Amino acid sequence: MRRPIASPRLWFACLLIVLSIYGFMVGSHSTTFLTTITNAILLGYLVVGVWTMWTRGTDELPAPRLRGAIVTWMLFVAIIAHSLLSHWANPFDAVFDPDPAASLRGTALLFAHYVMPIGMLLDWLLFGPRGRTRWIDIAIWPLYALAYGLLTILRAVVFPDAANAIPYPFLEPGDGGWGQVIVLQFPIVIAVALVAAPVIAYDKLLARAARAPALRLTAPEPVADKLSP
Repeated sequence: MRRPIASPRLWFACLLIVLSIYGFMVGSHSTTFLTTITNAILLGYLVVGVWTMWTRGTDELPAPRLRGAIVTWMLFVAIIAHSLLSHWANPFDAVFDPDPAASLRGTALLFAHYVMPIGMLLDWLLFGPRGRTRWIDIAIWPLYALAYGLLTILRAVVFPDAANAIPYPFLEPGDGGWGQVIVLQFPIVIAVALVAAPVIAYDKLLARAARAPALRLTAPEPVADKLSP
């Protein structure tokens, strides 16, 4: 069986694994945060994916629809972190903080919020397989963020004194109570769907472009008119 030792895809996936592990090692990551959970899912997928590529002798990561979902979730995490949590601040400011502990925290956040999402985006842009996603995935992939939000709300209600019971400011009940927080989960679902749409569109566009030459080569030749001289 041929081993994909020379496959750029294999080495890029291995690089992402190393970067992900480094990001986890330099920081303290609570599992109450969507960022931590999503990055853990990504790391697990990459480890299983590289093992599958090696044992099957293929240069493609498995479960392409799951891969598309993870790309979408990572991009959503990056957008939320940079806009709502960091308020568009330069992430390198925290990395170069003179306090070593603060610098490590900044480095961990840089990897979780920026390096890994960009890495997975590059993987999606550069490597196949293509054409495996479906438009229905726009409605399926956001269910991950919805499930996280609802479970976090449930945990905060049942265990209000737990550490990081409310991990994000937009999950604070405020004057509107928990009902308002639940309603606010649906704009988040829409936001994830808006991220998923171009991810799927890109996949389908490249799949169609790859099929076009093959269709031209296999197109039947016109049948000559039998009555023509």
